[in-house]
Amino acid sequence: MITILIILASIVFCMWFFQNQIVGHIGENFTTKNITVVSKGIVFKDIYVNGSHGVQQIDIIAVTEKGVIVVEKKTYIGLIVGSAYDKQWTVIVNWGKKNFSMKNPHHQNYGHIQALCENFPKLKDKFIDLVIFGNNAKMGDRIPEGTIRDKDFERYYKSLPARLNPTEIEAIARDIASLNADRARLKAMHKEKIKGMKRG
Repeated sequence: MITILIILASIVFCMWFFQNQIVGHIGENFTTKNITVVSKGIVFKDIYVNGSHGVQQIDIIAVTEKGVIVVEKKTYIGLIVGSAYDKQWTVIVNWGKKNFSMKNPHHQNYGHIQALCENFPKLKDKFIDLVIFGNNAKMGDRIPEGTIRDKDFERYYKSLPARLNPTEIEAIARDIASLNADRARLKAMHKEKIKGMKRG
């Protein structure tokens, strides 16, 4: 009985300690599947790319007939407040009783797209910046275009003009897939970059 209680307590502790990672992983998986179903494109998750500002970790890249959609996924719950030009956005929860800051996700995604452009300059005009929150987030009135919730993706996707044919989609997907050849080294470099930022 004591052993079972210890195991259960360990599980609860691990779930509490790693809750952000667990929620983030589940959220990314849901968004990836949703994008795949709606776009019928070739979708990559958790991609690492090296650029002039170091290694960037990209949540989702979807190669579709509408273009190459570069997604920054956020799983925050609450009211999201910010504009295209704000360096920091605010997440308001518990009916305004609590709030905290987050880096402007479009600024994050700009760095991701710049790194992709450095690696694939011919695709510069094909990349689409998109930030996706979970369905429990509420968007403030200054939130910029290209910021949606999961449930809005189908409508958003249908609003985009078609830009790529099947042959182009396959060729671009091969280019994106080539980034995985050096994944282990780039992932390690990214971890060191994050550690350095936290120490700084």
